[in-house]
Amino acid sequence: MKASTFYSFSIALLCGVMTASLFALPAMPRVFVPVTVVCIAVALWARSQGRAPAVLICGCVTAFILGFLRMESVRAGGHALDQSVGRRIALAGVVCDEPQARETSQGLCFQPDGLTDRIIVSAGKRPAYAYGDYLRIEGRLELPKNFQAYEGGPEFDYVSYLGKDGIRYSMSRPSIGKLGSGRGSRLVAVLIYIKTAFMDRVRSLIPEPQSSLVGGLLLGEKGTLPKEVGDDFKRSGLTHILVLSGSNVTVVAESLLRVFAVLPRSVGRLFGAGSIVLFALMTGASATTVRATLMALVGLLAGAVGRRYDVTRALTAAAVGMVLQNPRILAFDISFQLSFLATLAVIYVSPLVKERIGWVPEKLGLREVVAMTTSVQLFTFPFIFYKMGEISVIALLPNLLVLPIVSYAMLGGFVAGGLAFIPGPMGALVAWPAALATRLMLSYMLAVTHFFSSFPLATIRATLGAPFALLSYAAFAALIWRLRRIRSTSPPSAS
Repeated sequence: MKASTFYSFSIALLCGVMTASLFALPAMPRVFVPVTVVCIAVALWARSQGRAPAVLICGCVTAFILGFLRMESVRAGGHALDQSVGRRIALAGVVCDEPQARETSQGLCFQPDGLTDRIIVSAGKRPAYAYGDYLRIEGRLELPKNFQAYEGGPEFDYVSYLGKDGIRYSMSRPSIGKLGSGRGSRLVAVLIYIKTAFMDRVRSLIPEPQSSLVGGLLLGEKGTLPKEVGDDFKRSGLTHILVLSGSNVTVVAESLLRVFAVLPRSVGRLFGAGSIVLFALMTGASATTVRATLMALVGLLAGAVGRRYDVTRALTAAAVGMVLQNPRILAFDISFQLSFLATLAVIYVSPLVKERIGWVPEKLGLREVVAMTTSVQLFTFPFIFYKMGEISVIALLPNLLVLPIVSYAMLGGFVAGGLAFIPGPMGALVAWPAALATRLMLSYMLAVTHFFSSFPLATIRATLGAPFALLSYAAFAALIWRLRRIRSTSPPSAS
């Protein structure tokens, strides 16, 4: 498929999903059916006549309708427990996702028997529950509510954010009885077991809060990080390294591919692809992880069939695939939105910035780090300000000081945790050097974070609406287009 056709159809489909997400138009599906039939008929006729523009227009209309209907399909069906909201009820069901550890509690995603809607349950820290546990819970059923991160700040659409995962209800501190276990996917249970065993070994070698930081870098785990440390990362603009970012997934993917490079090429790629998918499942398959995983798989496929890897097409294909699987994420998953904005910054903004910072040395990849960090910080700024109403104004400097060692800290933590699986004292002995090096790097990262978070006015707060974000990105688009055009028309510099 031609690039222009692919992008046109993809954008039209995403626009259809977004329109259905933001506007309740219950009568539209009935109108769309005959319109789709007409579009297909016109497209077939136009193609036979060699009229490509008409085919493209009809195709885009059809893609828009398909996107709209896909979003409408996830709204189909009633909500069986709505009549029980505000009342105390008892339900039996399964813990359908890995419990989220918190300082004084644990969060459970609970799937009642025979129902599609899920419940987010806030339970006591003990006893600890696990994915696949079969429970009986009894408590007051409520509907989640939106909230403000601070007084006067923008409202966070918590209801829709939970809704993207099928969660419609909440229950706080219910009575819980365990009826059984092992009711979930066996594959997911095994992967969670491996992740838990890995983190147990990391904690046996590296103390807190450094071990929790390893969990954030490698596995997206941050629930056990002390609140004051999390606040330091937020004030210094480094929160993004506490989650499994796309760059972190790329590091892991490249490491896995190197491990299987000793095998025949086709077999190595197959095992590498399978390992990347299993890693994504093990870490919870967040939007960022899935996006990076899909892009890595597209790159592997392109190499296998001898095609050029087009990163923009891979990003678009990843977005369309994820939205078709779960259309709610397009409008309601901030992680998904930020992940793609950051990737766009790396693809389109970073090269332009890099050309203009020739004074930064190339040694140790410093110029690349400065360009990427600056680009991502600038490009995501309007969106973060619009959604959160709060942003770190000093984020650029701590990012420049910390990001160059993140991949090394990840590698050290991965090696230390992996070697610790060797039985007996030998495992701890051979893992100790990697653990010591990792601990020193993590301590440096924590020290930098704490230092910058103590700056007065490290963060600013303001409530800026959607027009601010839209105008900002329109200006970004115009500036990027202008700079890329100048670069393409400029004569090559003399060597």
